[in-house]
Amino acid sequence: MNLLDSLTELGGLLLGLILTLFVYSYIYKDNPLYRVAVHLLVGVSAGFAAVLVVNEVILPTGSRFADDPIKLANILYLIPFALAVLLLFKAIPKLSWVGNSSMAALIGTGAAVGLVGAVVGTLIPLTFARPPNRWIGIFGALLTISTLAYFYFSSHFDEKRNLTISRWLNPVRKVGRAVITMALAGIFAGLLATSLVLLTERIGFFINAFQDAFESLLT
Repeated sequence: MNLLDSLTELGGLLLGLILTLFVYSYIYKDNPLYRVAVHLLVGVSAGFAAVLVVNEVILPTGSRFADDPIKLANILYLIPFALAVLLLFKAIPKLSWVGNSSMAALIGTGAAVGLVGAVVGTLIPLTFARPPNRWIGIFGALLTISTLAYFYFSSHFDEKRNLTISRWLNPVRKVGRAVITMALAGIFAGLLATSLVLLTERIGFFINAFQDAFESLLT
């Protein structure tokens, strides 16, 4: 490795270290350095996603349609493309209503996929599990149903307006709230442990990388 390559690698490591420190500066408080790092991350991610969509979706679809425009499979590609174009109008306040159909299709599809996934991937396997895990599965399915009931009934009943709630509904909602609390606590603990592991990994990475960079620079 020549001197120029070594200096380039060292500069990249210094830039990465500076941006990493910018991100971890949020531990103290929200500050401009953290915002710079976040804006760079969002900008680079958006640019990469845009390039990926153009190269992997738009250009191949346009090429297939130009080669055989009357083929049914190629014509069907125009439907999601048209919905995506309509979705761009959401950025224009006066024409945002044009993208409502795309938003409806997006939200409806997402809700349907989530519902089917919850029923087929969670409730049914838990309920019809083989012994001796069947009772554990049924218990897990009941907890899942109580969680879903908490979300549903919390949005449809207003206690401040003195609307009557059935006696059996309050315990179900409390169980669902407890399940949600335990789930969020577990997620938070997992995120904290993952953050500590990532911090340790980044410290070790920079120590080894700077050591290798200085060794190559001196040699």
